[in-house]
Amino acid sequence: MSDITENKRAPIILIGGIPGVGKSSISGYIARSLGIDLVLSGDYLREFARPILSDESRELLSKSVYEAWQRFGPENRENIEKGFLSQGKLLNKGLNAVLRRAIGNGEPIIVETLYFIPSQFDKDVLENTTSFYIYISKKEINSQRLLEREKYTHYNSPGKRLSDQLDRYRIMMEYSLRECRDYGIKTFDNLVYTDTREEIIQYLRGLY
Repeated sequence: MSDITENKRAPIILIGGIPGVGKSSISGYIARSLGIDLVLSGDYLREFARPILSDESRELLSKSVYEAWQRFGPENRENIEKGFLSQGKLLNKGLNAVLRRAIGNGEPIIVETLYFIPSQFDKDVLENTTSFYIYISKKEINSQRLLEREKYTHYNSPGKRLSDQLDRYRIMMEYSLRECRDYGIKTFDNLVYTDTREEIIQYLRGLY
C-alpha cells in the first residue's frame, strides 16, 4: 500500500461514468490501494442537496436524470442532454466547492459522479484534480453489469430499473466522452473489470 504522507501532492481524484461501469467498486479499490480514507458518491451528494435547495432547484432534481428531458419537450438526444446538463450544473456547483476545499486542505479524496461534465468545473479545480472517465463501449456488457451490481456494491438496488434506461444513460455517456476529448481527460473502457482496475491503479501510481 502506498503511504500518501510521503507524497508532496495529495491524491484528489474525480471519477465519472454512468451507472454500471464500475465507479463504486473501482473507487473503493483505489481508496484501499492508495490509503485514501474519504470517498464521496455523487448519488449521496444529490440526496443531501435535495431537501435544502430552493423550490425551483428542488423541482429540477425531483426527477431522475433519465427523466429530466421532460422539462424541455419531446424525448430526443438534444433534450436528454439538456436534462443531464441542467441537473449537472446545479450539482457540480457544489462539487466544485468540495474539490476546492480538498485542494486547499491538501486532503486526499475520491469523488465519483454520473455528472462528469468538465465544462461545469472551474479550470483551476480541474488543473489540481486527477480526473478520469470510466465507460463501457459495448452496451450489452454495460447492461449485464447493471443487472449484476446488486451482488457486489448495491445490495438492495436491483439494476433492472437502470438497465431499462440504458439508452438514455448512454446518450449522457457520449456527451461526457466528447467533453473528455475536448478537455484532454483520460478515459478507460472497462470491458474487463480486473484489467481496467489494474490499469487505473498503475496510472494513479505514476502520478502519486
